[in-house]
Amino acid sequence: MSTNSTAYAYWLVSPSKGEIRETSVTASLKDPLFLETLYSGISPGTERLVGLAKVPEECWETMRCWYMEGSFALPLKYGYNLVGQAYEGSNQGKRFFVMHPHQSRVVVESSDALELPDWLPSKRATLIPNTETALNAVWDAEVSQENRILIVGAGIVGILISFVLSKEYGIGADFLEQDQQRIQYLEQLPWLQNSRLATDFKEDNYNIVFHTSASASGLQSAINALTFEGRCIELSWYGTQSVSLELGGSFHYQRKQIIASQVSAIAKPMRKLMDYRQRKEQVLHLLADAAVDILLEPVISFKDLPQFMSQLYQRQVHPVSPLVEY
Repeated sequence: MSTNSTAYAYWLVSPSKGEIRETSVTASLKDPLFLETLYSGISPGTERLVGLAKVPEECWETMRCWYMEGSFALPLKYGYNLVGQAYEGSNQGKRFFVMHPHQSRVVVESSDALELPDWLPSKRATLIPNTETALNAVWDAEVSQENRILIVGAGIVGILISFVLSKEYGIGADFLEQDQQRIQYLEQLPWLQNSRLATDFKEDNYNIVFHTSASASGLQSAINALTFEGRCIELSWYGTQSVSLELGGSFHYQRKQIIASQVSAIAKPMRKLMDYRQRKEQVLHLLADAAVDILLEPVISFKDLPQFMSQLYQRQVHPVSPLVEY
């Protein structure tokens, strides 16, 4: 069995600039799994903040991803997840999902990888992390059939929240999104055919609002849309960006709540009922639905990743769920 090989990885070298570097892959792990990468997923909001070096220093340790190299001060090898096929050992030919930076070939600890079922396409498997985030947020919200629900921000997490609500609860969610092109994109999604999609409205009768726009104005809109004792589930991560809110109006007398939701801990309402393995199994159950394949675009060649990421950092492109093909 090989002990080392050459691979190529995406590195952030300075704010807004990345490059592909040759790297040596060694098998110094206790139980190594050798993977040839098929696809890796991009999380646009988080990877934009990281690429602009806007991760607060106090979060550097908490925000470290598996198999990350370098630091958030840059340079940094960073990325969210990849799907690879084993090319050596007893698992040869099997496909696995693992949290790992963008890299053409990897060696990971076997216990860190999830073997993919044969029915799950490799492209769709890159949705696992964001689907898990969406599912956890829905649990945080303690959703019921009677709730009127709004999602502010039509990025991949907001869209997957609407998918989870439809698939698991049979509940439709309305969307508030400032970008008219993104509204037109939402109109194509089969599970949103009966939802209200708008760039602006003033209603304040939503029991639950999921906020995913990573903007102060979006969070303010989310709070304003809540009715008495309504809950705003905050999924945005702002990095070093400050957020100013106007809370002198109905926020206090209507007893509105802002609840942070983050995937690293299982949502409190489910924490005694569900472990991480079971949550992942629930995610796989959700991803059995091929309807989410419409979200998997654009597909970027690995060699073109530095150019695409530069455009992402500078907001020249606004992809929903891009993935990298190797």
